[in-house]
Amino acid sequence: MRGIFLRGVTLEEEPFVMKRENKDGTYKYSGFCIDILNELAKNLGFTYELYEVPDHKFGAPEGNGSHWNGMVGEVMYNRADIAIGPLTISAIRERVVDFTHPFMDHGVGMVSKKPEPKGSGIFGFLLPFDSSVWFSILGALIGVALLLFITSKVRHKMRAGDVNYDNDEKFDLKNSLWLTYWSIVRKGGEPAPRSLPSRILTGAWWLFTLIVISTYTANLTAFLTVKRLVAPINSVEDLVSSSVPYGCVKDAFLYSFFRAQANLNGSSSVWGRMWHAMTAYDEFPYSPFNGIEIVKRGQFVFIQETPFLEYVIKKDPQCELMMLGKPFLYKGYGFPVRRGDNYLKDISVEILKMQESGLIDQIKTKWWNKDGCPLDGEIANVNEVTALGIETFLGVFYVLLGASALALLVTIGQIIHKKLTKKKRPRMIKLEELQSASTVRLT
Repeated sequence: MRGIFLRGVTLEEEPFVMKRENKDGTYKYSGFCIDILNELAKNLGFTYELYEVPDHKFGAPEGNGSHWNGMVGEVMYNRADIAIGPLTISAIRERVVDFTHPFMDHGVGMVSKKPEPKGSGIFGFLLPFDSSVWFSILGALIGVALLLFITSKVRHKMRAGDVNYDNDEKFDLKNSLWLTYWSIVRKGGEPAPRSLPSRILTGAWWLFTLIVISTYTANLTAFLTVKRLVAPINSVEDLVSSSVPYGCVKDAFLYSFFRAQANLNGSSSVWGRMWHAMTAYDEFPYSPFNGIEIVKRGQFVFIQETPFLEYVIKKDPQCELMMLGKPFLYKGYGFPVRRGDNYLKDISVEILKMQESGLIDQIKTKWWNKDGCPLDGEIANVNEVTALGIETFLGVFYVLLGASALALLVTIGQIIHKKLTKKKRPRMIKLEELQSASTVRLT
């Protein structure tokens, strides 16, 4: 290709092709595609000049399909040797022009304005735990209070334990419930238990409440600090089923694709239904950036190739844009040339060399920053911050259950000990009386 001059047609679209006017009135082009073109020209030895497509379109068939507009039409009608820009390789375009090897693979994505964060509601304080945990905590509170009341009452009635020190008589049902409630709100509670079984039970209850309250506080913080944005649309099917208007750039690849699918399959395919919905909305942006402007005005989903969407979302000053769902309809960008041109293979081979050497990836890094606004709009899916289930607290419930069983066993042991002590005491008294009586007789 050395010494060959190519006349190229282009269309301004950041970051692929950008135009800046010089002081002398001429224009200088820059961008991702321009950097690739310059590398091709340097390595293959050709020269070129660029002009902007008059109708500012990428290229799509018009009327009955025999006439083409945009950059594809410029190449097809021999007004240009090559088109420089993000032109998607498609079957319908391959009928009228040849494409080089794809220099970038891409999918198709959907972008919308970020929804407002959803509030937690008036019962948001219950979100950290699910219902099973709340009911289990309530059951544990009542169960511990009842066990404390019953064991204290039985010990007091049987005068078991240290009757001079223990305060079992103070633990009626009201005080037992009060102690367990005040413990769970971390206020301690009065009266403080003195008997060994009561201390075992309340000690385990305090450990239980410490773990439960600490876990609740940590999970509540996560619920309150995370941005709970819920994307209403996560797939093409969701988009078709919704009432949200959507569209793509007129006379671009997606416009031709959806129209062709509708003509071929009617409404039997999701693509056909999307086309009929878009024509009903009649909101076709004239350029990719015009599509972003419409999105920012309100309820509208813009469908476009993912490289452009990633670029504008990351550079958005207000960070008010977000990608919806996962990309679909994977394709590739290539440079169209006239059918049968013998330099097509040379350009394609050079593009392959640039890909294998990593040069194209380096050029992409130059124009697509990794920093910037998040593509998903910082959506925190509800599943990412979930209410804790009962299985999380099984261990501490087992500890509380074991301590309750131990307190019950100690209470039973104290009662048995008291009964045995009562049986031995009369015998000891009679023996002392006999000894005293014999002493008196001897005297």
